[in-house]
Order: sequence, then structure tokens, then C-alpha cells
Amino acid sequence: MGEDNSKKSDMVRATIELFWQTFPPIWHAARAVTHRVAAEEFEITPSQFHVLRRIADGKGSVSDLSDCMHLSRPNISRTVDELVTSGYVRRRRDADDRRNIILSLTRDGQKLIKGFHKKIGDKMAELFINLDLEDLISVQRGLENLQKIFNNEENRPDKYE
Repeated sequence: MGEDNSKKSDMVRATIELFWQTFPPIWHAARAVTHRVAAEEFEITPSQFHVLRRIADGKGSVSDLSDCMHLSRPNISRTVDELVTSGYVRRRRDADDRRNIILSLTRDGQKLIKGFHKKIGDKMAELFINLDLEDLISVQRGLENLQKIFNNEENRPDKYE
């Protein structure tokens, strides 16, 4: 039994090492592609894209956006103002509490997000198409396991902030 625990500990350490060798480069590459597509193809800033994406995901107020993006409310407000002026975001007063302003995507904002996701999806497909079916299944399983770990409320790294 002790040998199994030792093997598992060794495997956990090796997995952590592989994680740190793998995810930062993936994150930086994905971020670079996202920023380039935002600027060159959709003529928005990366910050504007991230605000749009989070509004599309249901973050409906400046406070919600500020909390999840770890940015100041004035910084988020400025970005929202730009997106309202560009016609991608709409503000409306909350019928239940008129002090609250609810943010939502306009039709143009929804179209932009849909187009953006398609463009990024196409770029990702160019990478993944090089894997055979077994490797794709393996990658999916690995990502599903990572979701289980990092989406578990008990394990969430941001709970320690």
C-alpha cells in the first residue's frame, strides 16, 4: 500500500511539473491569438473583447465585471462606455431596483462575439486537426479532468486571494 502512495505522489509531482511546462505557453499563445484577432479583425481592444465575452456569459453589471476580471470599477466603466458608444453593449435600469444598471449585448455585440468565437475556433481547429482520433480523445479527457479539479468550489485557486 505504501508503494502505491509513493508512486501516486511521484506521479502527482510529475503531473504538476508537466502542467507548468504546458499551460503557461498555451495560455500565452491563446492570448496572443485572441488579442491579434480582436485588434486586426474586429477592431476592438483585448479589454473590450473580454468585457463583451463576460457580458455574453451573464455578467450583467459593472460590479460583476469588476469582480470577475479583478479590475477597478472605473476601468470597467470606461470600457463599457466605449462599447456602448460602439453599439455593442446596451445599458438599462433594473426594473426592481432603479439604482442598478443592467448590461447586455446588442445585436451587433452578439454578432461580434459569435464571429469572434468562430474565428478563434477555426484557428484552434487548425491546430487540433493534426492530432489523430485517439489523441483528441485523450486531450478531451485530460481537459475534462482539469475542469473537474478547477471548477470544484473546494479547489478553486481564486478562493485563496
